[in-house]
Amino acid sequence: MNLKLYNPTKPQLDFHELVNVDKPLISILVAGRQTGKTYFMQMDALMRCLNNPKHRVWFISPIQAQSNKVMKDIESLFSAHQELFNKIIVRFDRKNNEIFFHNGSFLKFKSADSGDNLRGATLDMIYIDEAAYVKLDLINAVLLPMITRTNGRVIAASTFNGPNYFYDWYQQGQLPENFEDMKSIKRTYLDLNDPDVTKVVMGVKKSMTQGQFDQEFMCLPVSAGVLFSNMEASMSDEVVTDYDRVYIGMDIGVAQDYTVLTAMTEDYKVIDIHRFNYKAEGLDYQEFKQRIRDFYFKHDDKLAAAYFEVNNNDLLFDDLTEDETLYKMIPFLTTAKSKPDMIRNLVKLFEDKKIQIPRNNELLKELYDFKSKRNAITGNLQFQNTDGKHDDMVMSLAIAAYCAFEEQDGGVTMFL
Repeated sequence: MNLKLYNPTKPQLDFHELVNVDKPLISILVAGRQTGKTYFMQMDALMRCLNNPKHRVWFISPIQAQSNKVMKDIESLFSAHQELFNKIIVRFDRKNNEIFFHNGSFLKFKSADSGDNLRGATLDMIYIDEAAYVKLDLINAVLLPMITRTNGRVIAASTFNGPNYFYDWYQQGQLPENFEDMKSIKRTYLDLNDPDVTKVVMGVKKSMTQGQFDQEFMCLPVSAGVLFSNMEASMSDEVVTDYDRVYIGMDIGVAQDYTVLTAMTEDYKVIDIHRFNYKAEGLDYQEFKQRIRDFYFKHDDKLAAAYFEVNNNDLLFDDLTEDETLYKMIPFLTTAKSKPDMIRNLVKLFEDKKIQIPRNNELLKELYDFKSKRNAITGNLQFQNTDGKHDDMVMSLAIAAYCAFEEQDGGVTMFL
């Protein structure tokens, strides 16, 4: 059936191309407020049922109230085209939020908080609105199995909700090797190029924090209390080959921690990261040392300095530097004074957009989870990852950046 229900905006046209032309198994629509992503999802679900006989479609919202509202929006559309829709709709079940079509298709509006009521169906298409606020366990264990027998697909749309799984999906969907299974797109109100919309958004912004605005309108995965800014803008796929000097930060892991070795250029572009857990990999002491040596000599031709964190690792440092060819390896002690200086340096680099990091999900998660808090007794700022999560990649990056700052003229001024 050739039925035009609305005039799509530029972001909605882009959503349509991803969902209906590219057709990955999972379409990820990262959409800021005012881009019309929920309305696109409603119209796409409706048209899919109209044009595909016996199509089984669910529209999932995080909570029941949102699901009810989506159903009411569709009902309003029906009211405006009553005579036409009487010809194509068999039953409009307001009690159960279900629509049944003459061609045998059905569209059901469900909420993610329905629990066991979501189980057991076989579906051709699942739309998940505000997907970042739906639990990943529910999607993996309940929703995805529903489309396996039909070669069905999932369309997940949302703003970000911090750096959770939906942000991971967006990152994965940007990689060409994943396009058949997962492909992502991001659009904000700026893509509308509409001065009237921009004026409204700027008015709304006055009542929001910067973090709220960044997440809801600019599609940035903001966490409460996040320390580093411009993280996504600092990421790059560039393979850096033109540089004069290399600076290395070595965060040496003990017990369950990872060892992370980070190399960056004189202008703070990260060119190499090596992360490993020697115990988990079953490395003996000599193999552990060799990993560190290999990384050092990989960059030795342009290496200016390598800061080696000696906290609890002074014997390893002494053992390594018995080899006089590792003379550029310098002991670095993380203390109550040096750590804040080091982190402030890294904060300023991100703030001024003077650092370039690779697209690395583990690094990004650690950066988002790294927080500051003030010691209730001393009044000093303390920096660490939350809830016992790893911060090895952040610390290695911070040591490398501090090495570059300390070992060359200039650098950045450190304030926090």
